[in-house]
Amino acid sequence: MFLFLCKRFLGLIVLLIALSTLVFFFTRSLPGDMAALYIGGNAKAEQIERARIELGLDKPIIVQYKRYMERLIHADMGISLRTHRPVFKDLMEKIPMSFELVFWALLIATFFGVSFGVTAAYFHGSFIDEIIKWLTSAAVSLPIFFLALLLQLLFFNYLGWFPLQGRLDSFLEFTNPIESITGFSMIDTLVTGNFKAFFNVTWHMVLPVVALCVSPWGIIARLTRSSLLDIMEQDYILAARASGISESVLFFYYGLRNALSPVLTVIGLSVALILLATFYVEMIFNWPGIGYYSLAAIISLDYTALMGVTLMIGTVYVIANTTMDILRRVVDPRIK
Repeated sequence: MFLFLCKRFLGLIVLLIALSTLVFFFTRSLPGDMAALYIGGNAKAEQIERARIELGLDKPIIVQYKRYMERLIHADMGISLRTHRPVFKDLMEKIPMSFELVFWALLIATFFGVSFGVTAAYFHGSFIDEIIKWLTSAAVSLPIFFLALLLQLLFFNYLGWFPLQGRLDSFLEFTNPIESITGFSMIDTLVTGNFKAFFNVTWHMVLPVVALCVSPWGIIARLTRSSLLDIMEQDYILAARASGISESVLFFYYGLRNALSPVLTVIGLSVALILLATFYVEMIFNWPGIGYYSLAAIISLDYTALMGVTLMIGTVYVIANTTMDILRRVVDPRIK
């Protein structure tokens, strides 16, 4: 296990270096003058030249790359051309709000995906199995942005059960403002005893989380079902059944544990699906996370911010998949 962890850690470093290099040279090849964008409209030639020196754009591209990698080691992603603030500081304010949605969406999708998949496999060929297969097929095929709009139309416009958008009711922003400690709204409101804001934030979070978790839920449920059914047809399961071991023990102890290995891989891939979906889900629900920050960076051609967002999302995705690989090795001893 120690050697395995060392290999995965080295592989993680190599992937992050490759990603950083690719992002750097790609953004440098995009059209536009970064110094002029940094100054803003009606910039004079001398102002642009000073900004070019300040940002290090007057140096050769190799020197810029070397400085960029040296700063990146110290979590310095440069200065945003739009906000004129450190990109890392901007991301640390926005990412916790997005990760709240990602965490709950992944947790709910995993729990219900595995549960529905196990149920479908246990009642294989029955009416329950057919209903679950139909529901999961619909969940996978339904576009996430369309589902988000549909949830708004149904639960806000027609039923009025949930708020349309935002993180907190406007009047609570004045009467019960959230004191930022960790950046995670639910944690901050609980730590400070701001329970009114806690329940309000939770209420606002329901529809975005549902929009994000439906598609991964369908994928995880379908894979769990197919993996379990395949495992239950293996020779060692048939031999154990012939020796008199009960069907429940075979199914839930031997079968489910061995079926979880490919499911963990899909859960790791679902992190990327949910992260990408947060970009337009946040826009639809006006959630002040990384999606809104990225949209503003794209509109204003804020290259340094786009580099930071790409690196941050890529890092999270790589770490999530590395974690899933480690869990697969723990769950399934056959993997060497």
